[in-house]
Amino acid sequence: MPDPILDSLNDAQREAVLHGEGPLLVLAGAGSGKTRVIVHRVAQLVLRQGVMPWHVLCVTFTNKAAGEMRERLESLLGPSAGQLWVSTFHAFGARFLRREAAAAGLDPSFPIYDTDDQLRLVKQLMGELKLPEGEPVTARDVLSCLDRWKNDALRPGEVRVGDLDVERQAARTVYARYEQALKRAGAADFGDLLMRPLHLLEEDAGVRARWAGRFRHVLVDEFQDTNHAQVRLVRLLLGPKRNVCVVGDDDQAIYRWRGADVSNILDFDREYEGARVVKLEQNYRSTRPILDAAHAVIAKAHRRRDKKLWTAQEGGAPLALVVGQDEHDEAERIARAVEVAHAQGAAWDAVAVLYRTNAQSRPVEAALRARRIPYVVVRGTSFYERAEVKDAAAYLRLALTPRSDLDLLRVVNRPARGVGERSVERLAAFAQDRGQALFDALAEVDGIPELTPRARKALGEFRALVAGLHERVGELDAGLAVQEVLTRSAMIDRLKEEGTDEAVERAENLMELLAAAREFDEAQAGRPEARGAEDADEPTPPPLARFLEQIALLGDADAPTPEGRVALMTLHAAKGLEFDAVVLTGLEEGVLPYRRPWRRPESADASLADDDEERRLCYVGMTRARRLLTLSLARRRMTYGESGPTFHQQEPSRFLGDLPPELFGLPTLAAPAPAPVRAAPPRIRRLPGALEGEPVIELDGEDGFSAPAPPSAPRAGERGRLAPPRGEPHVEYDADEQRGLAPGDRVVHASLGEGVVRACEGPGPEAKVTVAFYDRGEKRVVARYLRRA
Repeated sequence: MPDPILDSLNDAQREAVLHGEGPLLVLAGAGSGKTRVIVHRVAQLVLRQGVMPWHVLCVTFTNKAAGEMRERLESLLGPSAGQLWVSTFHAFGARFLRREAAAAGLDPSFPIYDTDDQLRLVKQLMGELKLPEGEPVTARDVLSCLDRWKNDALRPGEVRVGDLDVERQAARTVYARYEQALKRAGAADFGDLLMRPLHLLEEDAGVRARWAGRFRHVLVDEFQDTNHAQVRLVRLLLGPKRNVCVVGDDDQAIYRWRGADVSNILDFDREYEGARVVKLEQNYRSTRPILDAAHAVIAKAHRRRDKKLWTAQEGGAPLALVVGQDEHDEAERIARAVEVAHAQGAAWDAVAVLYRTNAQSRPVEAALRARRIPYVVVRGTSFYERAEVKDAAAYLRLALTPRSDLDLLRVVNRPARGVGERSVERLAAFAQDRGQALFDALAEVDGIPELTPRARKALGEFRALVAGLHERVGELDAGLAVQEVLTRSAMIDRLKEEGTDEAVERAENLMELLAAAREFDEAQAGRPEARGAEDADEPTPPPLARFLEQIALLGDADAPTPEGRVALMTLHAAKGLEFDAVVLTGLEEGVLPYRRPWRRPESADASLADDDEERRLCYVGMTRARRLLTLSLARRRMTYGESGPTFHQQEPSRFLGDLPPELFGLPTLAAPAPAPVRAAPPRIRRLPGALEGEPVIELDGEDGFSAPAPPSAPRAGERGRLAPPRGEPHVEYDADEQRGLAPGDRVVHASLGEGVVRACEGPGPEAKVTVAFYDRGEKRVVARYLRRA
């Protein structure tokens, strides 16, 4: 008989699905079927091993991934799939806190502040603390510190900051007030959705007892993206048998900047002794040339798990390369490459242009518009970030939690009702003096002598509006609640009175919000949440609270995939997606790999970690392509330095130097004779797939445009040395090249390649410099044989 669980799996996938008790690490390369493994493993546990579905927790990082997982599970398990816990980490945290609301000191309908709300609150508190917004500390700097501390589960009293660290000193001061403001409003932010469950489990014996053994099996998707708090939370949720299955790919760990730690997956089998490790290396997405190119780049990462993707597909088009004179010429060539991909059968929406930073999209957009190629810039949840939608959401949250100061301040004069900034400042000062929420202070406006009679009347009417919404809206379906808010607040009526084209567009956005709320209600009615025996007493927040939670937890990766248009997006936004044809842009040093302007000095270890992450971003970009991969770069680009924006000659990315010529359809050449500093790659004149009329493409250095050659493999038993050995390039540089070398500087050696200075003994060209070379390890070299990278 056909086996719906095992028949469609390859050997490695089947091994992971059939694993019994104990920890399991599944190293799942790009396009290797990781979601299939998770889904079929859950089905195996429930249908074959008798595990109750409510004893299974699956967590991932995007709502889109959680939704796909849920749909596949329903197809295998039927209605019982509704009893599984399948969600993002943050949605799990929100459900946990609603269930443990009393222990957490929250109302079950607590509001969740998104990034925009957090930023406004930080700015407000910086104003109250007389901390100027701008240099040397911005509100975004402060919020970034708060996010990092919450990712590490640190409360204000647990933060340690250096005496001279001005930014973090300011952030720590704001942090204490920030937490007080959240508590007063009965609200939580994103970080709280992880940190507060973690602390409750660690510190509250009653909560810990209720959740001990609650989940017999925990499965974590995209484990390479977990942070410190998430890993601790998972460990606390495990029973004594440590039945945790983590699935991920260290080669796709690209979120270090927001707290993710790739060590969590690299060190998993050390943290969980006896863990089984299964590698999924068969790729079902890309052709062999694409996979070989991606491997050539990622294989040189300094710290990674050994694995290599392969495919059973035969053939595949070679990679294409386009080189522009500048970023505008590059964009023109990208547009032509997109047209070629479309002519070869790729639908417009099966083509993507990927870039490292958002700023790179501007010339590409202009080139696509000029050729009338339909496109969309994918930047995440922009609809819910529009001002009028945020206003409506603030009213909705006030209807549930009137003491949310942040929401009250946003809409107290929206639409305009004659409450000026001075009146709001006096109200806020009055409330702060009494330790009150602003909503409570509104009941005492007659006691604020500085307010004008008109302001008192307007504020009193506003309080009555909020109180009426609180009484009426709380238990309504989400659609009815949105309709009630739009009607009672007069938001739509005022826009009708305004009558401009912009007002019409804003009104349409509010109606779209109403449509989204009604769709939410229909989805909830069509699929009521099934509950297991252990969930019978779980509180059910009102529909409006659940709708607002869904809005708050939407992330960039949850944006709808555009239909009928070429997708323009950053490499970060592209993770998890796939396209028939991909154009990967800006393959230049400083662009990809990216080097931030005005970069702060950092340790050698941090520099190596940055380099690895840039390699992983390039790998992610390449492995989005199914059939066609085009790489592009520019000879000159507008970049930013200490003197401001200026055009610079660009050096090809080291990642291009990693690629063997045969991937471009060129013959493999014999190894070139040793050359100073950089060995030029083969002269590329007409690559397969190049467009008719393309100028000759030269990368042999004759025009000052040469790519870094891949460093030689280390010799067995090689030891550190002070000067190049016989037979290797013996290149000395001017004294200016070695002046002021310091730990953290990037340098190049003619034979040892590129590295980072660890220590320097003595001055000038004869100094003995300890360098951590990327491919040769740590060595001591005389300074005159080094030049700055």
